[in-house]
Amino acid sequence: MREAIGSSILFYIILGFLALFIVFIALIMNYAACYRASNYVLTMLERSEGNVPRDELEAALRERNYYNSLTVCCYEFKNDADERPNSIYKIETQVDFELPMLGVSLPLKIRNETKTIYGVSCNPAFVNSEECR
Repeated sequence: MREAIGSSILFYIILGFLALFIVFIALIMNYAACYRASNYVLTMLERSEGNVPRDELEAALRERNYYNSLTVCCYEFKNDADERPNSIYKIETQVDFELPMLGVSLPLKIRNETKTIYGVSCNPAFVNSEECR
């Protein structure tokens, strides 16, 4: 009875914490990739004032090895002082983190929006899509 805990039990505890650490690192890496994709789309939309075709956005993300869900919606409004429309683009990227051994599926969503783009109406490709509802 010299050892209160056997070396095999201690080895399994260490393996459990190692597995938990690896899952945590994988979750952080997927979340960071999702955030980078959202930020890249946001930057492209702000630079071009919303005049980027959807195909070009998706092609740019494919070049960066992002193959997950992308939703871009545009909302238009007018100020009382200005007759020209203003627009805001809302971006949502999603990555599904799955642990098949445990049967766990965790969708990670990043929501982001552009600054108000003054004097520019929305790109018709992003106004009334099914994803925006």
